[in-house]
Amino acid sequence: MKTLLVVLDGLSDWPVGELGNKTPLEAAEKSFIDRLASLGAQGYMDPISPGTIPGSDTSHLAIFGIDPRKYYPGRGPFEAIGSGAILNPGDVAFRGNFATVNEDMVVTNRRAGRIDFGLDQLVRDLNSELNKMDFDGVRIELYRGAEHRVAVVLRGHDLSYRVSDTDPHKEGLKVLSSRPLDNDPRSIKTAEVINKFTSWVHRFLTDHKVNRDRVEHGYLPANIILVRGAGMMRKIPRITEHERLNITRPAAISATSLIKGVCRLVGFEVYHPEGATGGLNTRIDVKVDTAIKLLKGNYDLVFLHFKGTDSASHDGKPDAKKRFIEKVSSELSRIFDEFNGEIVIGITGDHTTSSIRREHASDPVPFLVYAPRMFRDSLSTFSERTSRQGGMGRIRGVDLLYLLMDLAEKQDKFGA
Repeated sequence: MKTLLVVLDGLSDWPVGELGNKTPLEAAEKSFIDRLASLGAQGYMDPISPGTIPGSDTSHLAIFGIDPRKYYPGRGPFEAIGSGAILNPGDVAFRGNFATVNEDMVVTNRRAGRIDFGLDQLVRDLNSELNKMDFDGVRIELYRGAEHRVAVVLRGHDLSYRVSDTDPHKEGLKVLSSRPLDNDPRSIKTAEVINKFTSWVHRFLTDHKVNRDRVEHGYLPANIILVRGAGMMRKIPRITEHERLNITRPAAISATSLIKGVCRLVGFEVYHPEGATGGLNTRIDVKVDTAIKLLKGNYDLVFLHFKGTDSASHDGKPDAKKRFIEKVSSELSRIFDEFNGEIVIGITGDHTTSSIRREHASDPVPFLVYAPRMFRDSLSTFSERTSRQGGMGRIRGVDLLYLLMDLAEKQDKFGA
């Protein structure tokens, strides 16, 4: 049976006063998802382990059945691969943000206002100059991501991912100098390269025509690149190689560079439909149309990712998150109807993102599973609270895929 796994990034939340002390998921008018809850079963999931605050990359690895404690290479390689880079063993990659700093190198906006005006041109112009340069024998390449994001790739000998971020992670603080995190000469070299690169980028961008145009349009200048999440490329198991699971052709639908990178590394064929943005303004209908097309084709597992829920939480907008969940619910009903219910569906989040804290939290996330023939529980709504009463109980992230594949009759027996 075909299987659809839907992840609304950062779905789980905390109760907020403006929604009547409900979470956005609780407050949402999501008739289809609640209908699916009445036809299926739910539970709650620790993406990594109880008390661990997951990143989107580590939690997605776990959801795909891969232990992140064993295989996590750092976030940078995922971001880079998702943005189009082809990485070789030994390459070091970082997540990057176009950001805004003042004359004292204090970060006034970590995301340059989330305005992508002119950023494609900036990446092209930066790469054109970087192609002529090296930094102590290291070549640097940039790859454009969604919105304000950019991946930074270092290629050369004697590199290390054991270096600190230049991103202070808060506005009102100065850009940090990258530091080696150990005494390895490779870490010392890599930190020095990053600091030289950061200074050079700031000088290059400060008087760039694109930034003059951004200011004229009333936008913040994108006058620096902040880096974080260094990682070194390594081999990760593919989703088709899991023991006992008979997944033959998986596909993923996402507009988020990080998630596309994770999916490519573990063996999904990745689709980024036109109009999918990775934000609240994404074309949900186009993503659902693509999922229907792939499920009707030769793909046996389709992963459908939505980033808007997480973006809303990080921006402290629980009502926008609620409305986004409602739109997703309405569109997902078309998939169920298209297959007359003869499909396995899983719906969950990859982590909790608190609209109050505006950051990830360690709280477990709700999950919902449906199959036309399964043991159902007696719940008629889907939320953080109801999931704790669900018949599926409490599971780990690495268990979810096995649970879905069992419902789809695509798992072999463990033992004799």
